[in-house]
Amino acid sequence: MASEGGRATVLVLSTGVPAATIAALAERFEVLGPGAPDEIAGLVAAHGARIRGIATTGKARLDRALLARLPALEIVACYSAGLDRIDAGALAERGIRLTNSSAALADEVADLAIVLMVMARRRLVAADAHARSGAWAEGAFPLGRSVTGLRIGLLGLGHIGSAIARRAEAMGMQPRYCTRRPVAACAYPHHRDARSLAADSDVFVVACPGGPANRGLVDRSVIAALGPDATLINIARGEIVDEEALIEALASGRLGNAGLDVFADEPNVPFALRRLGNVVLAPHLGSATVETRAAMGCSVVHSLTEKLG
Repeated sequence: MASEGGRATVLVLSTGVPAATIAALAERFEVLGPGAPDEIAGLVAAHGARIRGIATTGKARLDRALLARLPALEIVACYSAGLDRIDAGALAERGIRLTNSSAALADEVADLAIVLMVMARRRLVAADAHARSGAWAEGAFPLGRSVTGLRIGLLGLGHIGSAIARRAEAMGMQPRYCTRRPVAACAYPHHRDARSLAADSDVFVVACPGGPANRGLVDRSVIAALGPDATLINIARGEIVDEEALIEALASGRLGNAGLDVFADEPNVPFALRRLGNVVLAPHLGSATVETRAAMGCSVVHSLTEKLG
């Protein structure tokens, strides 16, 4: 079935897609949505046969049942790096292209990872309180820990992991990484499993995709392999790290410190984490700048335009 007015029909599946992105799509396509789940179901029932593209976020479910109602679908463009609730396997089986905005947000997320690392090791949250409270007049703030020369392990070496590694090298750090297969032409030392990487790292950065395959990947044994002077940074997905084991290790001193931008049950941060002084917490801010969110929207529009015209 042809689209109305000769323009391809695009479904905005998620309310998380910004209004500016939807407006840009509307200049090029017939746009349906966004809306509540029952509204989306109605749109699919009425127009599913001619929907050729989807704009969404990783938080909106796109499963086989929904895909079965979209016979003309050619592309799904995701306004985020995470594809947690999108059935990528089902899309691949039908030859439907899947894109995300990881390239657009990689530098911003990498910057935050480095900031969290330095803040955790230099205890900058506590240092800020020391200066604000007037405690500085009573005595100097305790010494922090350096990052120069340290081994930094990247669990994942995609767009974001690679951007972190470049920044770390510029700071005099020594990157190494863990992926299922070695990355072609990459000179960094490669580890085949997370525990081995942790044992070879002073700073351990979680930068791999979330989803069922990686849930609990950073378990008690991985955290134990890091040791009492190490730092764990997570800018990926909270579910990848065993949060209970992480809290226990931080509270007992078996792990030196951590910087966390993501949590297992966002936006609920466990009280046990909030009360610890050796962890820096951020409310999932990885890509949260005006400039990067605009670039992410542009990547969605570009992907759909490139495929559908």
